[in-house]
Amino acid sequence: MDVNGNHDDSGNLPPWDVFIISAGGFGRTMLSTALGDPDCNRLWRPAGFLDGRTALAATAPLPVLGDPLTYQVAPYRAPPDPMFVCALGEPAMRRKYAAPLLAQGARFMNLCTGLRGAANIRMGQGCIFDREVQMGADTRLGDFVLVQSTAVIGYEVEIGSYASIHSFAFIGGGARIGEDVIVYPHATILPGITVGRGAVIGAGSVIMADVPPGVTMIGNPAKIFRFK
Repeated sequence: MDVNGNHDDSGNLPPWDVFIISAGGFGRTMLSTALGDPDCNRLWRPAGFLDGRTALAATAPLPVLGDPLTYQVAPYRAPPDPMFVCALGEPAMRRKYAAPLLAQGARFMNLCTGLRGAANIRMGQGCIFDREVQMGADTRLGDFVLVQSTAVIGYEVEIGSYASIHSFAFIGGGARIGEDVIVYPHATILPGITVGRGAVIGAGSVIMADVPPGVTMIGNPAKIFRFK
């Protein structure tokens, strides 16, 4: 587990408190994933949700501590400082709800419980890997990248900040995925392809050529889909 910070794992310090943004279905799913991590309750512990939907508090498995847009990060009197997980699927939502906390100096942990086969991987903060994600060597990821269950990512891939890679997607070796890209389930991106910032790759699509920024690609082979 990469938590983007040095931690004394000798037992001299208590675990970090971790707050999960979103008490909805995906947030609760990420809580379940986190509870299966070997570092849970040793280096860190889930302590609550941040969610503005107050009705969710009645059924949430952890306390809902406030709205992430208005939550004030209280300075702790002693280390370790609290950490955050942004469990939101859409890139724009991750940007929106992480921004006020980042502005206060909050740190976001990388939830790597489901990551398999990774060697010499570099990533920013706030990345989430759901169960059984396969990743090749020498891959580079920005901040707040989301990779959902059973996705396969080849070697030497670059994935920009806030990108979302959904379940069963395949990204071939050497591909370049821009910031804010969404790759929907069962999509295939062939090796060496570049996908421009903000592009959307439809479910089941096969990407055989470079994708311009901001477009939606659908089909096999994928073509630009234009909304009327």
